[in-house]
Amino acid sequence: MKNLLPVLTGLAFLVSCSNKENEVTGYAPVYGDLSEIKNVSLTAAQSVENGGKVYVWEDLLYQVETGKGIHITDISDPAAPEQKAFIKIAGAQEVAVKDGLIYTNSLNDLVILKIENNQLQIVKRMPASFEELFSPVLPPERGPFECPDKMKGTVIGWQKRTLTNPACSY
Repeated sequence: MKNLLPVLTGLAFLVSCSNKENEVTGYAPVYGDLSEIKNVSLTAAQSVENGGKVYVWEDLLYQVETGKGIHITDISDPAAPEQKAFIKIAGAQEVAVKDGLIYTNSLNDLVILKIENNQLQIVKRMPASFEELFSPVLPPERGPFECPDKMKGTVIGWQKRTLTNPACSY
């Protein structure tokens, strides 16, 4: 009986320390300014952080930077690919190219782009073309996520990362 008291005391102490932070992999919202969401621009090449889908057309490889834009890489010499530019476009998740036109999404809009003489032109924007492609309320996969906070701005994307004690899940 004497030996049981220290064991029970130790167990009670361990149970009382269960306020441990819970780290899990999930999604955190990416916030953006409403006035910037529809802006599309051609910028200098960037390193890939959260690479998504790819599309090859002629000697160029187009790779989505999930939620942020599209990397353009010259692959005419496969042994030495050269990053050429980055198209900054909020909420990008898809890319396709045909006849020199780049088809992508900006959140739920279909956007058709053309690059000519190092200038980016928006050929056409079709609002709300992809109703199910992007949700500002729920991330792209089920599981834990950081609840969106309207005080931080408009959700323009989701980033997979390690979360501490996420309050939301689906």
